[in-house]
Amino acid sequence: MNDRFLAAEPKFRIRARYTDTTITVYQAYRPGIGLAAARDGRFPGEWKRDRMTWIFSAPTAR
Repeated sequence: MNDRFLAAEPKFRIRARYTDTTITVYQAYRPGIGLAAARDGRFPGEWKRDRMTWIFSAPTAR
């Protein structure tokens, strides 16, 4: 690999699917959080709300 390619790679990426009306973003969690959330339908006590990441979408011209 050359240095130019490595420098162009972003440190973080957002994985999502989208349509004209929706955006679905995929978030990874540690197994202790993700498995408990999938099993119980809610986040466990170790999940911290203050560690959330907010993603905002700017309006697009049509």
